[in-house]
Amino acid sequence: MSLSPSHILLTGASSGIGRALAVALAAQGHSLSLCGRDPVKLAQTLALLPNDSPVFSQCFSVTEPAAIQQFCQQATQQFGQVDVLINCAGGNSSRKAAIDPDWLALQQMMQLNFYAPLHFIQQLVPGMQQQGKGIVLNVLSTVCLFSNPGISAYSASKAALDSYSKVLRKELNGTGVKVLSLYPGGVDTEFRVASRPDYLSAEEVADAILLMLASSAKAHIHELVVRPSIETNFC
Repeated sequence: MSLSPSHILLTGASSGIGRALAVALAAQGHSLSLCGRDPVKLAQTLALLPNDSPVFSQCFSVTEPAAIQQFCQQATQQFGQVDVLINCAGGNSSRKAAIDPDWLALQQMMQLNFYAPLHFIQQLVPGMQQQGKGIVLNVLSTVCLFSNPGISAYSASKAALDSYSKVLRKELNGTGVKVLSLYPGGVDTEFRVASRPDYLSAEEVADAILLMLASSAKAHIHELVVRPSIETNFC
């Protein structure tokens, strides 16, 4: 079972999970609106898609609300109302101890990991409500579920989106709009300084997202945790 052909807006499509997901969604025949910050990497993603894929793409930083608004408007002009929003863009730029915050990095991560997804939600969910259906899928992290030292700022920014998503899910209950949360554990992508082949691949995480998207209209996989077997940071 797979999601019927839809207009899907995906952030963070230039690499990692976002790139793997763009490839998988294009193979299913969806119309894609893709954004990423790095034009070279985004071009590499586009080169992996079938030549006849209906794709609209732009390079910009999702920390810029005006750019988000423009992209969402242009995406809607290209393919009509967005049916599925996947907030995949994210990053960790600090390893400072919790007692000594890197304030600039914390501010940047809040902009990227928390505020940016909310701007996309604000732009696109009203249209979903009007048509009585839609999906918002936020790619979170198991840092929302298990505390690890050295990543306090990243954990806080992801946990903020997690908490916001839970409230949004209840507020949208009964409207036909699903709010889904994926919590990946360790993933072997460019996000990491050193390669970790024992971690999940970007493709394995993309498969989990496809599973969540493919559920029937009345079945909501609200929260899904996917970890590599090597990880033991769970109760």
